[in-house]
Amino acid sequence: MKKSLLVTLEFPPQAGGVATYYYNVCKNLPAEKITVMAPNQPNCEKFDEKQKFAIIRDKILEDLLKTSTLTSRLLQMGLIRMMGKIIKLHNIELIQVGQILPLGTLAYLYSRRHHIPYIVYTHGFDILLPQQFTRKKILIKKIIDGAKAVVANSHFTKDELVKLGADADKIIVVHPCPNINNDEVSEWKIGEINEDYGLKNKKIILTVGRLVARKGHDLIIKALPAVIAKIPNLIYLIIGTGPYQKELEKLVNQQGLRDYVKFLGYITDNELPAFYQVCDVFAMPSRQIGPDVEGFGIAYLEANLFSKPVIGGKSGGVGEAVINGKTGLLINPNRVEEATEALIKLLTDSAYAERLGLQEMERVIEEFDWASQTEKIKEVLA
Repeated sequence: MKKSLLVTLEFPPQAGGVATYYYNVCKNLPAEKITVMAPNQPNCEKFDEKQKFAIIRDKILEDLLKTSTLTSRLLQMGLIRMMGKIIKLHNIELIQVGQILPLGTLAYLYSRRHHIPYIVYTHGFDILLPQQFTRKKILIKKIIDGAKAVVANSHFTKDELVKLGADADKIIVVHPCPNINNDEVSEWKIGEINEDYGLKNKKIILTVGRLVARKGHDLIIKALPAVIAKIPNLIYLIIGTGPYQKELEKLVNQQGLRDYVKFLGYITDNELPAFYQVCDVFAMPSRQIGPDVEGFGIAYLEANLFSKPVIGGKSGGVGEAVINGKTGLLINPNRVEEATEALIKLLTDSAYAERLGLQEMERVIEEFDWASQTEKIKEVLA
């Protein structure tokens, strides 16, 4: 296997699905075969010293994280020089690129000059957004054409790459996998959460995700009055932070739902399993808004690991995470009545909800584990 360098703007301890994705890829590669180049982050020293593979924190990447653009020629040259030093010092034979823009540009330029191959990762939004700009669209096509392989997080993302003109044969799909402890949560912890958040004897809807418009929190909130009319002991828990929170809080107030909706903010990975355990339904009816789209949706699989039925939106790569009618329900993410119907069905028909949850738990365990998914990347690195 070739020794490789992953250059990325997103890596733990930074939160987020993309950062976690790359961390799990690296964890499942031989430690001596992977080096990571990532931005400085708060508390990164403590995180880095626990890892078996090498992590190099770069100040230029930290600056780039704030701007997400390589307009500065000086910044470009500084990053290329730093990459060159690391490549020579660690005997790197292949570059892995975490962000097609702007970092794919560096790999493309470095590869042309030094003849070191590179692979590039894509997640959906990073492909759709630049297509609004002709120059970026052309640049992405060059980066893809020059790559040894392109890793897509879903078949949806792969299809978007093919539409862009990418060679389908060089695209490999590596799905995100749950990285959450699904061991049985203690009765003590369940009791603590029930007490702290007033959940005893409640029917619980849960959403876990960044508070942005495309996640569909607003659709669930708009559906709640009709659902509460049928199921008055209902509560909706929203875990996550983001720029859409004020809009959602305003909607809750307008609907008179302050007693039924709780914004829990950030919840640690250690605490999250208990919330999956206590919920009755996981709902995240994601929609596409312009180029912003759900490339896959790891949270659906996390909920399914706890045998919970899920509701997803018919958009992006969600249909690969949720098989409609078998492992969950897919709805039109812009139709309140579909959300209402799905919620009432899953909250009142316990046998049906349990069957969906169990079927998906089996599927997740069989198909979505990082060791088997990373084997596809190992083949490229061979």
